[in-house]
Amino acid sequence: MSSLCGKWTRNVALLAASNYHQQTMKRLLIVSTESYAGKSLLALALGQAVKDAGKSFSYMKPISSSVCYATGEPIDRDAQAISFALGLDTDIKEITPVTLETPFLQEALESGDHGFRQRILASFERITAGRDVAVVEGRQYLGLGVTSGLSDFDIAGILQTDIVLLTRYDSEAAIDRVLCALRLLGSDLHVLGVILNAVSMETQLNGLTDVFSPFLDERGAEVLGIVPYDLSLHSVYVEEIVERLGGRVVTSVPLDKEVHHFRIGATGVESALRLFRRTPDLGVITGGDRIEIQKAALKAARLRCLILTGNHLPQRDIVRKANERGVPIVLVGQEPMAAAALCDSLLSQSRIRPGARLDRAITLVRSNVDIDRILEKATDH
Repeated sequence: MSSLCGKWTRNVALLAASNYHQQTMKRLLIVSTESYAGKSLLALALGQAVKDAGKSFSYMKPISSSVCYATGEPIDRDAQAISFALGLDTDIKEITPVTLETPFLQEALESGDHGFRQRILASFERITAGRDVAVVEGRQYLGLGVTSGLSDFDIAGILQTDIVLLTRYDSEAAIDRVLCALRLLGSDLHVLGVILNAVSMETQLNGLTDVFSPFLDERGAEVLGIVPYDLSLHSVYVEEIVERLGGRVVTSVPLDKEVHHFRIGATGVESALRLFRRTPDLGVITGGDRIEIQKAALKAARLRCLILTGNHLPQRDIVRKANERGVPIVLVGQEPMAAAALCDSLLSQSRIRPGARLDRAITLVRSNVDIDRILEKATDH
């Protein structure tokens, strides 16, 4: 696998180098060992730091597989939000030149490249002209797209980037993932180092700094950042819940509240009410026919939304009370356990959007990642 990727990378790099001459610029590709590791947030934090240092910056997400059609065209909203936050004067179609959804992927697999690589390189040339630093956000996880020739390995070769490896530190297995990634990347690609995200300061930090950080350094993976886990950043807006679950809103209140915890209302009324009252920033999931649980949830002071399963319309007095409280009611088709699983997964996958939560997250990354060291190590191409 590594030799095949290396051969492809060398060939593409030679082709790109023969056709592509640009001013000196640092080029960083952020890749991760798993999905939702924090690539977009790291790209945004890097962009802010570069701009604060008085240097020009360009951002690109060559391949997007998560798009919306709010404007009638496929748009990657995270990429659009990053562009807006950094004040980039770049067309979103240039930032995300390939929206690789299922039909396009099938075409790529059946008949090879449809000009995707050339499209990526052409967009990169245009949006990075005259810039000091270019940050490129990789695919969902390292290795995705190898079959179609559109993986992070390929992107690194096409755009001649250095690589920053990001992993979510859930356990010591994260170190194994990093070492596997280094083997896959091989010696043909320049890996600047690794950033460990979502680290528990209470139980994991000492082991990382005393044992695993030196261990990785010895194997060519300098630890460039250890970002703490912050529970306050793991939340989801009601609007995102509605979208992800395909829900229907039956109240007339804003959907901008943040939910930090979800609870299923499937027990007795008294025990459910005790649970709801001691859970902050709460989203309650219960059956649309569980009227007594719905009424109990609306008594909880920190209720942020009520999710009713089975597509059952709630009683009018429930809707009236929710409107008075400013609590959205969302009807979904899933069963309670399935809805809860989807909601829980959203807590670590929420979109980039302006606000206090995003500001806190950027500050956390910038305070715990050695951005100066990353730029120092990056190659001047």
